[in-house]
Amino acid sequence: MRHHTLKIGVVAGALVAITAACSTPPSVGGTAAPQTTGVNTEGKLPSGAPHVAKPLDVSRAQASPCITLTSAQISALGIIATGKSSQSAVGPACDWADTSATPSPMSIGIRFVTNSTGGLSSLYVQAESLKKVGGYFEPIDPIQGYPALLYSQYDDRKAQTNAGCNLGIGVSDTLQVAVGITVTAPSQQSDPCTIDKKAADMVMTNLKAGS
Repeated sequence: MRHHTLKIGVVAGALVAITAACSTPPSVGGTAAPQTTGVNTEGKLPSGAPHVAKPLDVSRAQASPCITLTSAQISALGIIATGKSSQSAVGPACDWADTSATPSPMSIGIRFVTNSTGGLSSLYVQAESLKKVGGYFEPIDPIQGYPALLYSQYDDRKAQTNAGCNLGIGVSDTLQVAVGITVTAPSQQSDPCTIDKKAADMVMTNLKAGS
């Protein structure tokens, strides 16, 4: 099984692979983005990333990353799994791999990107680099008031097998929460980015409740 890798963090120089749930979720390591100083009249940081006016305190979830999704929410996403926490290459993590079949029909990975203090700025400053190597960088509507985007170094969102989607949420100007989905045999009813957005909304509900 080819594991989908989450490109979490900063893209530049060396790449550190981390995978979304079947093993280790993908990350992108490299040079940190410039520190966020000064918000322009459009509410954006120097990198072009949206300023997070109301940062969330996610310290409780960082200490126990598997509380970012409840058992009921995992079931609602159509997955049979128990979360497994770890310290990934980019920060505290939790992965859920569906145990109803082999290979896993779907997997979910959550990462608190603490190896960089750039937040979403770490991605905005390298948006063109992601696109040039065949990846994607697509800002989307805020999730519960917090800036979000879809991004990856590789675009396999429409792959016939192991289709994946990576989503980043800026919970502060210096911290990103990354949510990754891999669907083994996708269909029109199981588009990975549609599932990813749904999962990210659930994560934000739980982060707000615990802040």
